[in-house]
Amino acid sequence: MPAESSRPDARLTSRVILLATVAGFGLAVWQALAPGLPEHAAAAATVNGRVISRADLAQAVEALARDKRNPVSDADRERALDTLITEELLIQRAEEIGLLQSDRMVRSAVVDAMIQTIVAREQAEQPDDATLRRFYDEHPLLGTPSARVRVTHATQPWPATDAVAALRGGTAFETVFGPERMTPLPNGLLRMDALGTYLPPSVLRAMETLAPGEIAGPLRIGDQAHFVWLLDREAGDRPAFERIRTQVAEAWRVRQRERAVVDAVARLRAGAEIRTPS
Repeated sequence: MPAESSRPDARLTSRVILLATVAGFGLAVWQALAPGLPEHAAAAATVNGRVISRADLAQAVEALARDKRNPVSDADRERALDTLITEELLIQRAEEIGLLQSDRMVRSAVVDAMIQTIVAREQAEQPDDATLRRFYDEHPLLGTPSARVRVTHATQPWPATDAVAALRGGTAFETVFGPERMTPLPNGLLRMDALGTYLPPSVLRAMETLAPGEIAGPLRIGDQAHFVWLLDREAGDRPAFERIRTQVAEAWRVRQRERAVVDAVARLRAGAEIRTPS
C-alpha cells in the first residue's frame, strides 16, 4: 500500500521538473544566442552560484502584472522571485539527474522552446515597402494563383543512362519507361500545389522552368532517377504588389524566421566539436 500511495507524487514531481526545465531553458537559450549581453548582470538572487538577474525578475514581475488589476506589491515581487528560485532549483536538479539527456519529451520541449525563442526575436523587425517589393520581385510565384499543368512522371534506378540515351535518341517517353515505371496521376490539368501529393518537391521545382514539351531529368532522389515531361501549362495571373502587400509581408516574416533558425543552428555547429563514425 505505501508503494501505491507514492506513485502520484512521483508523477507530479516529474511533471513539475518538465515544466520548469522547459521554462528555464527558453531563457537560457535566449541568453546564449543574444549578442552583447553583460556577463555579470546585477543579481536579484543566486542559486548554487547561478545568477537570477534583475532583468529576469523584472520580466517575471511584468508577466505577473498583466494578470492583476491592482498595482504590483512588494509581496508580488517576492512571490515572483521565489518562483524563479524554485524553477532554478528544479532545473539544476533535472540537469543533475540527466533528465535533459534521457527524457525524449523534455528534449523535444527544449528544442521547441529554443526555436520559439529565436523566432520571437525576429518578429520584432518590421520590413519597409522597399524590402517587401524586393521580396515580391525575387519570388515571382508569391501571390500567383497556382499554375495548372499536365505532366507525365517516371522513375528508374540511378543513373538511368539507358533511359537518358533513349530519350535523347527520340524514343517516346512512354516507350522508354513503360507503365510499370510511370507514376499514376489524375487525367487533365492539375494545380501545381496539388501535385505535391504525388511528386517530390525537387521534381516540382524542376518543372517551374520547363516549357510545354520539355523533359527534366534525371533528377536523383535517393537511389532513383526521376524524369518529368511537361505536356501543357496554364499560368495564373499575378496580382499587383499593392493588392497583396499583407500576404507578402507575412511570407517575408516566415522566411526571416526560417533563416533565423537556420543561422542560429549554423552558429552552434560552427562552435561545436561534432564527431561521427567514419
